[in-house]
Amino acid sequence: MSKRGENIYKRKDGRWEGRIKKMGECGEGGSYKSIYGKTYKEIKQKMEDYRQNAPKKSSCTLLMKEVSENWLEDKKSGWKPTTYGAYAQIVNKYIIPFLGKLEITSIDTRRLDKFCRELGKKEGAHLSNNYRFYICALIIRILRYARKQYDCEMQIPDLPVAKNKKNKIVPPSDFELSVLENYLMKNRKEDTCLGIAIALYTGIRIGELCALSWEDINLEEKIIYIKRNIQRTKNDICPKNKTQVVMLTPKTADSERMIPIPPVLYEMLQEQWDGKKGAVIAGVRNPWIDTRTLQYRFKKILEECGIEYFNFHMLRHAFATRCVAMGFDIKSLSEILGHSSIQMTMSLYVHPSIQQKKQLMDKFHPYRNPEAS
Repeated sequence: MSKRGENIYKRKDGRWEGRIKKMGECGEGGSYKSIYGKTYKEIKQKMEDYRQNAPKKSSCTLLMKEVSENWLEDKKSGWKPTTYGAYAQIVNKYIIPFLGKLEITSIDTRRLDKFCRELGKKEGAHLSNNYRFYICALIIRILRYARKQYDCEMQIPDLPVAKNKKNKIVPPSDFELSVLENYLMKNRKEDTCLGIAIALYTGIRIGELCALSWEDINLEEKIIYIKRNIQRTKNDICPKNKTQVVMLTPKTADSERMIPIPPVLYEMLQEQWDGKKGAVIAGVRNPWIDTRTLQYRFKKILEECGIEYFNFHMLRHAFATRCVAMGFDIKSLSEILGHSSIQMTMSLYVHPSIQQKKQLMDKFHPYRNPEAS
């Protein structure tokens, strides 16, 4: 039952609820705060106490530049260098130049929509829909940080752009992979070819392969231990538009894993081992090969094989797709790949072919009345 004029209601569960309209930072009407109690009298007293001792909100003079820089600095210690580098690039290249002088409370859905539409126009660059989505989503994260960190009374804008659905990944054909496989077998004494074969037969990521050492390979147990990951990233030390190679822990906690060695790969590793130590693929100037250098070498090998270029990461997709076709259970495959969930594995790789669908549909039979037989 409602108490008119007081915004106090008795709920169906027997409790009383009072609703107080909160004021925005600049004196504008804001959202409502609900207060609960067992009796009407208790609610009325609580509402009066809240009005008299309402928490003070920060002023509406905080600028997006200040908040963005504080967000980066405050969160930096909890991120990997690659994550910080990606966020810092977006903040410094897009957010601060275009929104930095605005008060955070003025960045509403309409303004964010305009910002999104103008992204890249002044530079003459074409930004993909997904990248614009990523930038706007980051702005919303920063605004939520400000609302919580500075106790700002503000409305968080809606995302002005939707993320595109991922296109279905088409791995290289079996013929192309067989040609590559034959090349790698013939040149397996070269550390680059051996490393690419490891990726082909285990599905490890390129950064994990670059960081792989012979000490991580246990031929007695027939297991490869994934413990590290090499990536290129920007940081505060690097000059503008420059990156550096860093050795990190794997992508996620689930990425640190053990991968059983299949027989075909075991023979290649056993043949080349001979008590070796250090990186499986050696670098030119450093003990470890750079991901960029490995991608370049991989491209040259594809050219020698007469295969149309495909990204190194497609070896991982080809491995996973073949495992699904061979009947691997999804849980085991997910752990081999180092995914955080089987849902990720299923969304990326479990796509039945039309032949599989036909075989299943051939099993379909008419509905039969058991009493008629």
